[in-house]
Amino acid sequence: MDRHVSRFVKFAVNVMGVENDFTDARRTALRGIEAAERFFRAIGMPTSIPALIGRQATEEEIGALVAKCSRGGKMNIGAMEVIRPDDMLAIYRLANQ
Repeated sequence: MDRHVSRFVKFAVNVMGVENDFTDARRTALRGIEAAERFFRAIGMPTSIPALIGRQATEEEIGALVAKCSRGGKMNIGAMEVIRPDDMLAIYRLANQ
């Protein structure tokens, strides 16, 4: 979010209906993320790995997710921001809390 805060602000305002705090773009972006999480929960969509599988994933399982997502560490993903296997690992670990 911090590298593309203006895109998150646009999402917050235009998609999630968050009022723009013109004095603090980051605050608006965070409110948009919070609104999206509330929406996902309202429709029964899990917002973390434990919510999805009923427990925290093991490091081995997280490693397997990274391997699948990166085709064995050989591929990055993303258009707006390139996500490398080490980034994927960090994201999955955050999602596992």
